[in-house]
Amino acid sequence: MESSSASTVASAALNVSSIEGLFKWNKVTRMASVETLVVLTTLLLVARFLLDFLGPWYGAWSWVMEVVNYSMVHYTMGTMQLSAAKVNDYFQVWAVLLVTLQYSVKAGHPYSRSKKAPLLDLMSSFWAANLLRVQTFSRLRASLWMIWSLNAARTLTYFAASEKAEAVNQVSLRITADYMSYEHEIADAVPPPPPGDGEIFTMDSYKYLVLGEDQVVKDLQDQPRTATTGTQRPDSSRRWRKYQVRLDPQVHEKLITLDKIWKVDMSRILGCTEHTSNQLKDVCLSFSLYKLLRRRFYDLPLHEAGLKKISRLVFRYILSDAERAFRVVGTELSFLQDLFYSRRAATFASGFPTTSLVLSLLLVAATGYVAYPIRYVPEREEKANIVRSTHGVLITRLIVALIAVKELAGIYMYVFSQWTEVLMLCNYATRRWLRHPLAEGVMRVLLTFINRGQWDDTICQHNILISTCRTAKRGTTSWQGIRMETRTKESIFRSIKRLEENPERLGSYLSNAFEGELDSKQMSSAILDDLEADTHRILVWHIATCLCEIKLASNEAVVLRPSNMQQRPFVDKKQMLGAGATWANYTTAASLSNYCAYLVTQALVPDSGLVARNVLDEVRQEIRAILLDGSMEDVCTRLMYAAPATSNTLTGKGTELARKLMVAYGMDDLWEKLADFWTGFLLHLAVSTRASKHRTLLAGRRELTTHLWALLSHAGFLGRTSHGQATILDPVDRLATQASDVQTVTNLEQILSEGTP
Repeated sequence: MESSSASTVASAALNVSSIEGLFKWNKVTRMASVETLVVLTTLLLVARFLLDFLGPWYGAWSWVMEVVNYSMVHYTMGTMQLSAAKVNDYFQVWAVLLVTLQYSVKAGHPYSRSKKAPLLDLMSSFWAANLLRVQTFSRLRASLWMIWSLNAARTLTYFAASEKAEAVNQVSLRITADYMSYEHEIADAVPPPPPGDGEIFTMDSYKYLVLGEDQVVKDLQDQPRTATTGTQRPDSSRRWRKYQVRLDPQVHEKLITLDKIWKVDMSRILGCTEHTSNQLKDVCLSFSLYKLLRRRFYDLPLHEAGLKKISRLVFRYILSDAERAFRVVGTELSFLQDLFYSRRAATFASGFPTTSLVLSLLLVAATGYVAYPIRYVPEREEKANIVRSTHGVLITRLIVALIAVKELAGIYMYVFSQWTEVLMLCNYATRRWLRHPLAEGVMRVLLTFINRGQWDDTICQHNILISTCRTAKRGTTSWQGIRMETRTKESIFRSIKRLEENPERLGSYLSNAFEGELDSKQMSSAILDDLEADTHRILVWHIATCLCEIKLASNEAVVLRPSNMQQRPFVDKKQMLGAGATWANYTTAASLSNYCAYLVTQALVPDSGLVARNVLDEVRQEIRAILLDGSMEDVCTRLMYAAPATSNTLTGKGTELARKLMVAYGMDDLWEKLADFWTGFLLHLAVSTRASKHRTLLAGRRELTTHLWALLSHAGFLGRTSHGQATILDPVDRLATQASDVQTVTNLEQILSEGTP
């Protein structure tokens, strides 16, 4: 028994000693040991990979992590050189593995913002090669040079592919803009009459580009042009010639359009024609719409916007049910997200990234082999009389495992991405041999693993009364996400469908909801006419809606305290038994009111970001001066009492509006009209907000307003605001316009001018 206790104590002491050795002081650098720096750097690199792998995030976090990682890798390698009095095999291995991991973790870098990154990666790689010049035993030396060579080859491949990808995307953007100017003129693309009752909507006349336009243009430029394929225009300032290309899906077989996808009927993959079974075809539709929507970010013309053809596609097919609309637009926005904030768009610009994936597999094999010869290093250290590294084998194998897992995760990310799905479906539609049962079975298995980028139906909530009271007590502000109710989704899409018959409804959201009753009840002249900006209107109507919500809560408002409440609709459904319609209207109005207030906090409104921020701060100060503490009933009472003295403020206007609304309408009618108002107002805000603002939010979560903006853009509602990247962004926007984006616009303008006859 005593011997067992003694062995346990000795084992514990050994473990403590090992841990202390890991964090021992480095006498040479007077800093932490190399082992500590290697472990810390590895953890930071893994954190960076998770940041990119789990989804695109706001640029500031990504770039801060990159700067920290570069600094840590270089500092650790410098410490290795200073600390190694003799040949240290571990340091050589760690240097190569850290450089490899440093490049591997950048899964989410867009090519347009990281052209200099490959050069920095090469510099780090050459530094690691300098450490490898010191000879080690052959088994380890061969594997390390193999890893270094594969990583350098991959870096150079990405460097070359980045330039090519940008050129391909620019050509695709230019060709798409030009093609849509005459797509409706193609012989068999004349839109059929609008389908009547009992008729089925078809895609026969929709020759919108899905894939292959860049390859067709390349083929045309490599051979003499005929009158049917393009018009030759010499450019005297260059040795080569530029062409104005006119594409025709019937002439160019490589050109894949929507009608070709929909014509594949007799198959097990794309053969179903029922609305509920068109999900795979809808992925191709989303990709085609993504190509059309890209033009809004570069202020290129949307030639099809004034045609009934695109309007019919939106209203008769996409809006046939709300779930399909959100699925199609959600997938479309995921492609846009990849274009701006990940490598996928660049990686798939020239087709499936076979070379990149093969290099990743070879790197996994070469890195995995290092785990075997590393076990001989402790014996070499003893023979060479070198101070042994603490947990050297364990640290090395940990890094090897992380690199292998990361590379396999990266392979999964590309193989099972929506970009791969589009390539598979387009090849399936054009190559009959893929319709063999065995090939279709393999495709079905692969397609089950692909996430189609659907939106999670989450809308953020910000109640300015609750938030201000919580801020005064706790010193923090926050917002909360809730899942959008089905009835709210249906209400929004009813409002959109009404625009088909009367497009003017988009700008007359107030009169649509109240049908002129505000003027007849003398409520608009003193309250609403002086509101100049959309931010003012949002906050005034939001305060009014919040006060109406407190009134609806009735007796429950006496016990509800803002400091303990969540920022979401707070009226209990049990209080409204037997009032199903009122409950549906209430949840729609309250949730959309809170959502629009959240948009103000994010400056995702048509107004300048400075205006939104300053107005919001001013309203918070007004509310804070009136409210200190108490229940929601106390909040309503104090605001109503202070309304006459604050009639010239936004808070006072919102309070007065709430009072007159509650006097003029019963609760059922009031919430019905508020629901109509907020759905119409949200559509107006979505259309009027610049594309550059929507792009900033694509870096994080995808917003409801961005979905509506994309959908309404395709329906021809473009708003009156300039949307190009050349437009000056608000100083408070999270993502400033990058120099590379400005250069992209310049290049596009040059290409367009050269391609115009």
